Amino acid sequence: MQDPERHLGFAQGLPCPVNRDRAAVIDAGHRAFVGHDVYFFSDQKAKARFLADPLRYCGRLTDPVSRERFVPTARSPQTLFRGRPYFFVSPQTLAQFKAMPDSFAVRKGA
Repeated sequence: MQDPERHLGFAQGLPCPVNRDRAAVIDAGHRAFVGHDVYFFSDQKAKARFLADPLRYCGRLTDPVSRERFVPTARSPQTLFRGRPYFFVSPQTLAQFKAMPDSFAVRKGA
């Protein structure tokens, strides 16, 4: 999903993943993606902290190949594609992604 803001207009009070006691701002300037998962932040400082260490704040992510939800660790397979970090449940799904990244980089279906 490229522009999730139009679907999240109702999400007032969505907490910032970095500053949990502050509400996130639902707009493209306060947004970051980790793989297929989208995050919104209370301010640019929080967004920068998140991007410097997404594993500290992200919680569960979606493997872009298997679509399995999992909690990544520092040992989880990962890659950077078009400026976006992607994490994987296994080396096998990372290998599949690297073989055909354009097939998996954009989320399809539910």
